[in-house]
Amino acid sequence: MRPALLSGDTLGESLANLGRAAPGAVAAFPATSERITPRQLDEASVRAAHAYLEAGIEPGDLVGVLMSTDPRYFVTIFGLWRAGAAVSILPAAGGFGDDTGAARRLARIIEATGMRHLVLDPASSAVGKELSELVPRLTILGPSPASTRAAASRLPAVHPESLAVVQFTSGSTSAPKGVMLTHRTVMAGLRACVVSGALSPDDVLVQWVPTFHDMGFIGLLSALLNGADVHVFTPVAFLRRPARLLEYFAEHHGTILAGPNFSYDYLLDAMPPERLAALDLSSWRLAFNGAEPVSAATVRRFRAALAPAGVAESVMYPVYGMAEATLSVSYPRLGEAARIIAVDRTALAAGGAVRVLPGGHFLPGRAAKEVVSAGRPVHGIEVRISSDRGALLPPGRLGEVQIRGDAVTSGYYAAPEATARLFDGGWLRTGDLGFQLDGELYVTGRLKEMLIVHGQNFFPEDVEAIAREVPGVYRRRCVAFAGEADDGQEYAGVIVESARPADEMRSPGGCPPGSTSPRCGCTWSSRAGSPGPPAGNGSASSQRSGSPPTKQESP
Repeated sequence: MRPALLSGDTLGESLANLGRAAPGAVAAFPATSERITPRQLDEASVRAAHAYLEAGIEPGDLVGVLMSTDPRYFVTIFGLWRAGAAVSILPAAGGFGDDTGAARRLARIIEATGMRHLVLDPASSAVGKELSELVPRLTILGPSPASTRAAASRLPAVHPESLAVVQFTSGSTSAPKGVMLTHRTVMAGLRACVVSGALSPDDVLVQWVPTFHDMGFIGLLSALLNGADVHVFTPVAFLRRPARLLEYFAEHHGTILAGPNFSYDYLLDAMPPERLAALDLSSWRLAFNGAEPVSAATVRRFRAALAPAGVAESVMYPVYGMAEATLSVSYPRLGEAARIIAVDRTALAAGGAVRVLPGGHFLPGRAAKEVVSAGRPVHGIEVRISSDRGALLPPGRLGEVQIRGDAVTSGYYAAPEATARLFDGGWLRTGDLGFQLDGELYVTGRLKEMLIVHGQNFFPEDVEAIAREVPGVYRRRCVAFAGEADDGQEYAGVIVESARPADEMRSPGGCPPGSTSPRCGCTWSSRAGSPGPPAGNGSASSQRSGSPPTKQESP
């Protein structure tokens, strides 16, 4: 494969270099059959930069971008960067949310950051109208403003230390947290992706992950600015027709696909084995799996289901990252199948000791917890594990994952207190629990999501694994949480989606509500609820237990 082409100290410089080095590379958009090359994008972004400056945007401004990912999206963000502005890709409703609710969520971000301008796709005009009423001072611009300046006119100087991106974390709610990334930081993050993933201009990326998510945003830029062909689907297109995306991937000899763990199960659910076997997927090189806990069952299922289509075991590529690291923290070694180990769950939860069970594979029973390796730190990133008291922990001990490196953020936008809490000396506190073993990183969950009941620690995914097996749980959809009853008793709760009436739901041990399960020793209760529009037209039920289930046996 050809060597990497990524270069430059700023994003605009990187695009200009690419326009000269790989003018024929293509960004394609199957939904509209549109295409744009680096050279075309380079020229169009210069014109856009002049237009945005004329519209009142100034160097150093933070500008919101609410657009579909199409050629105008790329022209907009590179035009803003070349005008000296920073961009914040805002989450679109995607056709599934109400305009008023979306506008209110966006208004919180706009008010918190003091944004003066928003570039809006015509498809989101209804949201724009609501935003104009909620934030009257906001100036809304179209994605292709006209400019009266000559393209050769001088643009502002953009320095590597200039702010380039404010990426809002997926956990942002009433107090949005925007991760600040300078041009230098973003370029370091892109370099980490390219070097550690051995990305090449010969790669073909097929993407559906939205660009308001760091996996979609940085992942797409790392391939685009390295000279690879990129094919961009909308998230809605993937969700509606997942099988078509995989067929397209095969037709265009795709080499890279990325998505959260659920997306690979979703993809395989949509493809019968005989249809999968008919595809030639032998060009597939990397299936990035991140942004949520990676399931060992999904890894095995992917390998088994896609082997007949020519997909090697090493293609399934569990990774770990976050917006605060400009996406990537750790990758597996290229060409090696990701490691799955089984550890003693009780020892891990109780005292943080990592005891690998004999055989290195899952053994049914309450003591076993499977964990998938996320590989080794990527280029330019260091990782350590810290105790809750700030002590450095050795390999084989569970603690908080902390990181540092050139691709790590300096903090949150206009949030000095949150920024101060983010760091432990020069190390960024990820808030994730994990351990290192034989040089590899294993992430077990979020520190704040650990369920603590009567002094015992339980991993929420272990509780969820039991609840998913309850008959009537729609598509295995559930979430575990910790709570406290009116009488002060601690409990672990599980909310599930079901088409059955709540009083018909039975515990993992087969017990009706109000009884105690002999299988897991928990008290089972159910109630109807309405957490949102359920995809299965069902109800929400909850299990409450003072002793969460810990077995993984069949009911």
